[in-house]
Amino acid sequence: MIIGVIGSRGTVPTANNATTSFLVDNKFLFECPSEIVQSFHRFQKNWLKVIETTKSSELKALGRPTFGKISYIILSHLHFDHWGGLPHILHRIMLLEREKRETEPLNLVIPKGSTIPLQQRMKQAFSLDDSSFPLLDDEFLYRFLAIEVGSIITKVLKIKVIEVGEIITPESGYTLSCEHNFHLPQGSVAYKISFNKVKLDVKKAQQLGIPFNSTLRQIEESNYPIQIEGNSIKRSDIFRDIKVVLGYSGDTALNSKILEFFSDCNVIIHETTYLDYDDSYHLDLHTDLQSLVEALVDFKDLFLLLPIHFSIRHNSKEIKQAIDRIEKKEFMISNTMTTFIIHVNEESIVALYEKSSS
Repeated sequence: MIIGVIGSRGTVPTANNATTSFLVDNKFLFECPSEIVQSFHRFQKNWLKVIETTKSSELKALGRPTFGKISYIILSHLHFDHWGGLPHILHRIMLLEREKRETEPLNLVIPKGSTIPLQQRMKQAFSLDDSSFPLLDDEFLYRFLAIEVGSIITKVLKIKVIEVGEIITPESGYTLSCEHNFHLPQGSVAYKISFNKVKLDVKKAQQLGIPFNSTLRQIEESNYPIQIEGNSIKRSDIFRDIKVVLGYSGDTALNSKILEFFSDCNVIIHETTYLDYDDSYHLDLHTDLQSLVEALVDFKDLFLLLPIHFSIRHNSKEIKQAIDRIEKKEFMISNTMTTFIIHVNEESIVALYEKSSS
């Protein structure tokens, strides 16, 4: 799994750092802030700089990230800094990718009930008398975005409303699920995306003299050893199952449900608004880095924490100092205000690539 941090700032973007958004395997865009088009282009340029220096074959195999490669946009809730870029994405599709997206629509995942607060505000602001309000989440968002874009969008965008406890399979090898995070009374969730794949040890297969044909599939699918040229070859001799579980929670305080939900995660991205605990903070809605680390320190499978969303309260130097002060942590913490690409597998961080200083 390769995670690209497009933005890690909270609420208000700057010229150098967008609000929260990140890309998984060039396919799944989590959050879509209003400045997403500009920040994504900056992300593309940084990606090319990294490709020039990295030896990672998997990173190179993914190729340059593009809007056309994104198959899913996944939103945690409908506060503007998390979804305000959707009209921009759709404008771009209508101008540049309409034909492609009419055969391969962009998928949008939203939590059930996430549009209700927006519908209520609109009804109050515009004195809407439509007796059908509130509408179903997908029906409302189709209407709303069509007005914003100035065109019917049902052919290029498919909205999936996800419920707590539901598991969906966005693409082969991936599963997506969610849990309430209580940032809002309804329609606000934490996500968990799992990536599973089988990796072939090419060198070991060559050493064992295994032909690269249907025999490989036979070994992979068999529960028993296969006889090849007098050798008994087990699946585990040349294949390894890899699983990475990424948990993400946007704008939320810690709670027992989220901690249980994330208990099998290898990587956690958490919107962590403050560095240290203070009674004056809105910890019913947000959390602090120290408390987050203390809550996660016993997670057996976790090896990487990416705290984001520190907003205008803290600069990169302050965040780095706070991370360096934390002791007795069993996992790595990375400052996402400088991290660009993280390549992870089930056992370790394969590589951390930093933004170019230029």
